[in-house]
Amino acid sequence: MKKVGVLLIVFLFLFSVALPAVASVQYQRNDVKARATNLSGSFAFVSEFTSGGTYDSYGWNAFGSPKPVITDKVNFYGEPSLEIFKNTYVTSFKNVSTGGNFISFQAAVYAMNGIATISIINQYGQKVAEVSVYGNKIFAGSMGTETYMGDAPSPTVYPDGWVFIMANIVNTSSNRAFSWTMTLFVDETDKIFANVSVPMAYQYAGIELGSRNGNSYFTDIIFTSYQIPIYYPGYNPMEGYGQGSGLVVSLLKPFTVIHANMILNSWNVPETGILSFQINVMNYYGTTRSTGVGFFQLGVDLDPGNHIAPWYVPGKNMIAHYFLNSSSPAIGSGFYSPNNTVLSLTIKYLVSKNEILFQIVDYSVSGNLMYWNATIPYNGTEFYGCYTQIEFQPSSIYPIQDYYFRGSLYNITVGDGINQVPLNNSYMLPFELNAPTTWSLTYYGSAPNGYNQIG
Repeated sequence: MKKVGVLLIVFLFLFSVALPAVASVQYQRNDVKARATNLSGSFAFVSEFTSGGTYDSYGWNAFGSPKPVITDKVNFYGEPSLEIFKNTYVTSFKNVSTGGNFISFQAAVYAMNGIATISIINQYGQKVAEVSVYGNKIFAGSMGTETYMGDAPSPTVYPDGWVFIMANIVNTSSNRAFSWTMTLFVDETDKIFANVSVPMAYQYAGIELGSRNGNSYFTDIIFTSYQIPIYYPGYNPMEGYGQGSGLVVSLLKPFTVIHANMILNSWNVPETGILSFQINVMNYYGTTRSTGVGFFQLGVDLDPGNHIAPWYVPGKNMIAHYFLNSSSPAIGSGFYSPNNTVLSLTIKYLVSKNEILFQIVDYSVSGNLMYWNATIPYNGTEFYGCYTQIEFQPSSIYPIQDYYFRGSLYNITVGDGINQVPLNNSYMLPFELNAPTTWSLTYYGSAPNGYNQIG
């Protein structure tokens, strides 16, 4: 797919008071819940170079000379990068909880003039798992020994010269010291790039970035016990940011309102009811378990002819309820909304009424198509987790490559409606499930509290 640069634009909107609920049409969604992660021992180290400062401002220690610098001359969708010079490296042990059986990491890497290496290291600095990028060639291994694994996919939607590395490292044996494997993904998660034996990975304690034979650039770096790349053949391709549905590093403080703004820059799809963009919240049960119970969604289908169809999921069975004046995929293709459509999305627990309100405001149209409101009865806990996602239903009769979308989610906040707290990148961890090379999350910026999505 053609590479597209996306500019994130920040607006502030006041959304309307609740209107009377409307009837809905139900439609089954095939959302897939990810592997559950216990809170105990969970950790996340996030390094995005968007706030100025120097490398040590982000938790890194540098070795060698000259010292690394943060630069925007080589950037990843506008995100500055860390330039590491020949034969120098940085390490971080920040926030890491050792002794687990699963870890995951990602990094965007530009290595057109050097050999860039991302390594998981033990407490002594030994490389217990490593991936190197040389141009578009990928090497991987353990304890300083690497093997050529192949070339990165081409073409992709990633900026020229950039390679997006993701990996899961897991103990496949009951014996903690043996049978550790690194499953490597490059620019996509609908195919495994390589499986690499890394038997010493049980010693993991930190992460290292280094460069050989020239300068290399790194950004969008995450090292965590949370699963970033996910490969479930046959299930819905998804991408998003946040935590919940059992995949958790930290619980949010209980909240009753999530709000976000959405821009639908452009889309071109051949079929109704297949591609959607959405926000999700979960009560305590839904946050800490891989379940559809206590799981609430609000979003829009992106339909042919610049049509959109708003819907919500009311916390059980993952069944979408389409607003009546929108219609469902079984009836029609929603309503017309122009390119650069601007939406306000809100899910609110009305505690005094024992109700949950779902609200969408479309600022790009007028009349009865502007406001979308529905309420459901609810008597449960407040919300403790949230995430966003773009999702493709594999029931499409067309290949995923025939679908195109470009948009943004921003001003993502949670709170009680009066005091709203922005969600920064330390909470908004990414996940990519069966995502093809034609998709990219870009990065989650803490200033706009949002991100661009290309799909």
